[in-house]
Amino acid sequence: MQQSVTVILSVGKDRVDEFERGFREHELPVWQDLLSRKVLVRASLTPLEITTTGVEGAQQYMVVAVFATEEGHHAHDDHPGFQAWNKIADEYQVAGALAFGGDTMLQAGD
Repeated sequence: MQQSVTVILSVGKDRVDEFERGFREHELPVWQDLLSRKVLVRASLTPLEITTTGVEGAQQYMVVAVFATEEGHHAHDDHPGFQAWNKIADEYQVAGALAFGGDTMLQAGD
C-alpha cells in the first residue's frame, strides 16, 4: 500500500533563495535516486499561497512525497543525502516543521 507524507516548512523570508537552491541541490537528487529504484512514486515542493497556519516572517512550503510502501518513507529518511540536507534545512526554518502521513486510502489521477 502506498504511503503519503506531507511536511510544512516555514522558511525565513530572507532565506528563501538559499533554501530553494539547497533543496534543488540536496533533496532533488535523493528524490531522483528513490524514483529510479521505484521506492518513491512522486514528490513535490510547493510554496504555499494558501495556509490557515501562517508564520510571521516566513514563506511556507509544502513537501509532498508518495512512497510505494511504508518502507519507502524509511528509505528516504535513512538516505545519507536527506540526512545531510535535513541538517542544513533546519537552519532556514523560523518555526517547527509540521508533518502528516499515512497509508493512502483513495486517489484519482496519476
